[in-house]
Amino acid sequence: MGHESDEAYETARAVSSVLARRGADATGGRDPAEVAREWVGQGFDDAEEVEAWLDAGCLDAAGARRLEEAGITPEQAALRTRAGASGEEDTLGRKLSRGDLSLEEARRIITREFWHD
Repeated sequence: MGHESDEAYETARAVSSVLARRGADATGGRDPAEVAREWVGQGFDDAEEVEAWLDAGCLDAAGARRLEEAGITPEQAALRTRAGASGEEDTLGRKLSRGDLSLEEARRIITREFWHD
């Protein structure tokens, strides 16, 4: 039992370190340890994966979980586009998180980019 909790602690510590390094954008100005617990609670047990989601503009664990469950990877979410309501260029991940782009639109962009070079 101690091993599992040690592993969970180390995971949360590693994720907290990534969040602290990324600053207020990644934490919303909150305590990195608190935000790390949210990421771990959503099933993200790899600090590098959390960093990949942050790079893609997915700044909250629940949003990244929704994209992952929809079959979207951090690499795909990092694609930049002007599609969506705002017309401004940003990552698919950030646009999806803000509600500026629908999941269906994102899937079309991903399909075009990754499968129809």
